[in-house]
Amino acid sequence: MKPTSIFLLAIAAFALLTARAFSASDPQPASAAAPGSYETAELKVLKVFSAKDGESIFLAYLVEWKGQEVIVDDTLAKTNYRAGDMITVLVMKQPYPQGKAAYGLLHFTVTPQKVKGPNNSPEPTPIAVH
Repeated sequence: MKPTSIFLLAIAAFALLTARAFSASDPQPASAAAPGSYETAELKVLKVFSAKDGESIFLAYLVEWKGQEVIVDDTLAKTNYRAGDMITVLVMKQPYPQGKAAYGLLHFTVTPQKVKGPNNSPEPTPIAVH
């Protein structure tokens, strides 16, 4: 056999073995897990939490949701609400990763303010860290 033929045969064998190894260890598809759900709610800001370290900032809000005080995260710090303001909150319910717990997870995040700038285009609100 020529060296080129042996080389091509070795590559083909490696590809076949690699394909079998990956197909045997592929995890269950994501659709096998229970799906999550979401809702939006208009909630009143009770308190604003903010922090600044150099140019980095943190922003979150305390609100009451279904009789419980919860923290609403503004991960990208794109809002500028104050205590007493009404905010739109995205409430997400997700199954625990890989079903490893008997409970699901709740996550609260603020939806961006819809501020119109020049030419009626959305424009981010300036951030005021308190």
